[in-house]
Amino acid sequence: MFHINDKITLISMAELRKEAPEIAKDLKYRTVIVTKRGKPVAVLEDYQTYQEKEKLVEEFEDIILGNIAKERAKNSKPEDFIPMEVVAKKLGIKLE
Repeated sequence: MFHINDKITLISMAELRKEAPEIAKDLKYRTVIVTKRGKPVAVLEDYQTYQEKEKLVEEFEDIILGNIAKERAKNSKPEDFIPMEVVAKKLGIKLE
């Protein structure tokens, strides 16, 4: 096991098998990079940290896709769009 800094640790697969309970305790405070034959193969992190990162990525994607949609809408004509009623009918959705 090699501590890169206060927040990141490198550990081999072999060490991980032996040290798993101890590593699991440390995940709240550090990220663990798992290596196999000296090459990174996986990252272990606290689940809450993972969820926060995923939420941030999703929000970023929403912003990017929203901007793409705005640009497309600016350059589009009404005939480029499919009416909501047509889409709903094709998908078998009842509109209220």
